Amino acid sequence: MSISVLDRAKRSFSRKRYYDVISLLEPEVINYRDSFIFYYILGLSCLYTGDIGGAGSYFQRARQIKMRDPDLLAAQAALYLRRGNTQQAVDYYLEILEYAPKHAIAKKALRFLRLKADEDTISDLVSTGKITRFYPRLRFGLPKAVPVAVVSVVVLSLIAWQLVVPVIAGPGTKNRRADLSAFELSNEEKQHLVVNGGSARYILTSKEIESAWARSRAYFQSWRDNAAQVEVNRLLNSNASAPVKQKARLLMSWFTAPGFDTFKDNYEYAAVMAEPSLYLDCWVRWKGMATNLAITQTGTNFDFLVGYDTRNRLEGIIPATFEGGFALDTDTPLEALGRLYLEDGHLALRVTAIHQTGKPVNP
Repeated sequence: MSISVLDRAKRSFSRKRYYDVISLLEPEVINYRDSFIFYYILGLSCLYTGDIGGAGSYFQRARQIKMRDPDLLAAQAALYLRRGNTQQAVDYYLEILEYAPKHAIAKKALRFLRLKADEDTISDLVSTGKITRFYPRLRFGLPKAVPVAVVSVVVLSLIAWQLVVPVIAGPGTKNRRADLSAFELSNEEKQHLVVNGGSARYILTSKEIESAWARSRAYFQSWRDNAAQVEVNRLLNSNASAPVKQKARLLMSWFTAPGFDTFKDNYEYAAVMAEPSLYLDCWVRWKGMATNLAITQTGTNFDFLVGYDTRNRLEGIIPATFEGGFALDTDTPLEALGRLYLEDGHLALRVTAIHQTGKPVNP
């Protein structure tokens, strides 16, 4: 008996491998469009990794399926708490207690909000990661163990599949990668592409919005997810209409994580730092050195000295982390592949693969 993607995601979540959960589930959005558990786990994983925008979107979809789940409401309350919107958080916690009077997180959060919920304290919780004490956990049982013989067959099948898939549908194929007809803008939506008023980082015309949306889909079909992500970010930070942004975020759920062998469209450190909002969630492949190494129970953290692999020029420093306790050699240059994300309002790098001379690392 094979293990479903959702069950694999539950296992990864129980091991605090939240980025693995996201990688597993985001490509499956269409297949699980009506699954509350799917969107709840995906939203929780985004929440734990600091992807607040993604968490909010997935929680909203989960709530459309199941309105009054106490744990989901607690997760949404935590989003408001992170932002310092204490009144909205209180409203959510009180609603939880209407449905589940003994809900531990809601009671604990309300006690905190009543006694010491000032702006500095909340900011400190977020910066230290202690805000997770108000995050709900999964209550769903994990799948039963699968016999070793079955696992062996599954593993062999997966290996065979990975060898065949790139040939029939991998990068470079002339076939369309996916049917994106659902992402077409209707005639009515095309008539209202621009939102007037308010503030936006990028002020675009209707033609520019339509062009950016077309480019994002074309890049996706060409297996250039990184380039597509830039166009999606441009739209999400623009004066584009809500339907355009909604479809752009849904398109993001189809993007896949690259490896060293499939990576495309790298972006320089200087360009990323000049416009962080344009490159958030993009993947980068940078060379440099590691310093201030710290191995914890959840992974390895270090300051990545970008561009310092030759020890002649330092482009900049970015905090980096990857799961696993591999002891990097701080005296040897490295090449890291990772995804940019926000941590306490600043860009950081979630590394998925590292290569040092003679030391390939794939946590």
